[in-house]
Amino acid sequence: MTDQDPRTVDLEVTVSGTPEQVWDAIATGPGISAWLHPTRVGEHVGGEFAFDMGGGFGEGGTVTAYDAPERFATAATWPAGEETTTLATEWLVSTRDEGTCVVRMVMSGFGDGDDWDDEIDALREGMGTALEGLRVYLAHFAGRRSATISEGARLGGSQPDTWATLLAAAGLDGARVGDHVTLTATPELAGTVTALSPGTHLSGIVLHLDAPAPGIADLATAGGHATVHLSLFDGPGTDAATVADRERPRWRTWLEEIR
Repeated sequence: MTDQDPRTVDLEVTVSGTPEQVWDAIATGPGISAWLHPTRVGEHVGGEFAFDMGGGFGEGGTVTAYDAPERFATAATWPAGEETTTLATEWLVSTRDEGTCVVRMVMSGFGDGDDWDDEIDALREGMGTALEGLRVYLAHFAGRRSATISEGARLGGSQPDTWATLLAAAGLDGARVGDHVTLTATPELAGTVTALSPGTHLSGIVLHLDAPAPGIADLATAGGHATVHLSLFDGPGTDAATVADRERPRWRTWLEEIR
């Protein structure tokens, strides 16, 4: 990757899979929903692009390029402070050897000023963590659809304090990448830490789960807000939707209790 334009978010990740598997994961509604947020994609130029980050599907945006399996782009209204802009997001897929691809994501169209500077930094940190979820998804669950748990609560305090509170409450304050952890202070959760990303605006930890079901967990903080997002998949003797319905209220209660 070349030196990054400071007014863009330009990230890439190497993932397992064919270009077609990668395209399904980054450019279809069910595919994106399996590792990120519930998403709707009209699979053609001019189609709808909308996602639900916990408050329902918002206004959304428009698909501006749909060149399978190489280039997917959208344009959507995006706020920062009291201003809004039309944010352009482009996903590019290139093939590498030995069954891998490189996914590059470029966001541009940001405004100027301190609010936008902070928004760029926050998106750079947040999408860096999200791309780790994509990597885990394609390595272990490609083509499969998930049942999701997405809960959040405002803990208050600064970003570093909120992050420290979340890690300590979960029993993850000593965790390192590569550790296999079985948490006892939270609802059922066990898996291997694949990313640990403390940031200025957003911090996150990603786990490849083996309990309460096969899947991906992302525990994160942004400012004084903490979130737990689990993408769960069916496994031997495990129905992901049933597990998600059982565990969702437990996570909601847990987040309320650590406030």
